[in-house]
Amino acid sequence: MKKVIEELVNEKVSASKKSIFRQPLTGYGDAADPLFKQLKSVIGPEHLLPSEILQGARSVAAFFIPFTKDLIVGNRQGEYASREWAEAYDYTNKLIDSICRDLSQALSSRGVRMAWLLPTYDFNREKLVAQWSHRHAAYICGLGSFGHNNMLITEKGCAGRFGTIILDTYLESSSRPELLHSCHRDTGCRYCIEICPVQALGETEFDRHKCYHRLLENDRLYPDLDLTDACGKCVTGPCAFCG
Repeated sequence: MKKVIEELVNEKVSASKKSIFRQPLTGYGDAADPLFKQLKSVIGPEHLLPSEILQGARSVAAFFIPFTKDLIVGNRQGEYASREWAEAYDYTNKLIDSICRDLSQALSSRGVRMAWLLPTYDFNREKLVAQWSHRHAAYICGLGSFGHNNMLITEKGCAGRFGTIILDTYLESSSRPELLHSCHRDTGCRYCIEICPVQALGETEFDRHKCYHRLLENDRLYPDLDLTDACGKCVTGPCAFCG
């Protein structure tokens, strides 16, 4: 079953805008992993368990679609998100939804039930808290560890988009790395703090409302595009591109 998932994800990404993507990563976790329950404390009580998304859930699969170095470097300049970054954000969100739809059909034909949530826009507008964190699920599935910018840093960096699916079949869990060879809290790197245009990041805190206000400003810059509430400045540093 893992082969079916990984081949479909790779094929969909390869057939898309190749100029903005690198090879995807995939990881797996047990739907009953106690870390999912801990997210109700870490993120909020409204955060869903896999079993609350899919009855009979047994496994979670996560995938990461990393952006290319050219796209990352291009977004380092200026105070606002580059047009290329905004376009990539919108395009990748739609690609992830398409991947999940195709996976659902492929797995259903093999007798496996599957569920998924949208890659974004599924959050409380007042608290700015999602009911399902793809990044945290990807951590549980062994794809990386969190950096100072609150992003999950994988072996291919943190600049890209995550998708997750919940399945009613058992898949062996991936091992979780303790730390990866990238920017982490104990290395002294302050790139993400210093580049944030609205000072939303601090040494120990994150002002999600400041961040979200800037995301909406970025969206208004490109009215001809679909919703592009993205910034990405904090994921253009040393931890952005790891391989």
